[in-house]
Amino acid sequence: MAGVVSLFVVLLIWRFSVVVGEAVFAAAGLPPQAAAFEARSALVGAGYTTSQSEFVVRDPAARRVASVLILLGYFGPTLILALLGISFVLPSGEGLMTRGVALFVLVGGLLLVDRLGVIRTIGTRPARALARRLIGADTFETWVTVGDHVIATVLVPLDPERAEPMIAALNKLDVKILAVEPAERGQPMFPDASTTVVPRPGERVVAFGPEQAFESVRFATT
Repeated sequence: MAGVVSLFVVLLIWRFSVVVGEAVFAAAGLPPQAAAFEARSALVGAGYTTSQSEFVVRDPAARRVASVLILLGYFGPTLILALLGISFVLPSGEGLMTRGVALFVLVGGLLLVDRLGVIRTIGTRPARALARRLIGADTFETWVTVGDHVIATVLVPLDPERAEPMIAALNKLDVKILAVEPAERGQPMFPDASTTVVPRPGERVVAFGPEQAFESVRFATT
């Protein structure tokens, strides 16, 4: 019976992960229907190349969630088959018929409540809270990929421990600062080749540089 219950839990987590993916993609700017489609596509590895999927890839937080969904979709079927084997192949105190009925009731009940929208109703609030946390914790407000480079808008954190690696990354020779908006009210600056700008905590910076430079500092500050 433990295998049957474990299988039910895995299927429930699998379904909830789709709800989380939908919430994150919607928080990143996708319409709700497109967010739901992209979350399912990532989980099952459908590989649809639509403009919506390109939008998901461009957003750092949404891209991380899409990567998790792809991994779940890759390992999920293997885990499900393994749990089915544990449920019906390995001997246990319950008979085969009892385990089969229990599996049918649990999975059938799960499909029924999902069809009625119960899982979505229950999971939407925590999924949206997680989405706001993921999107809000990402200091990169925009992320546009141009080849192997990125044009990014980043809000330099006020916390010195998080701001220092960000400022160091923005000051690299291969990163060009295009614009700086002061933390307090004031005119934005557009530095040229003869101007040296050192970003400060609280400022919003638009910069252009290699994706690797931004990726390393983004993971260090979130």
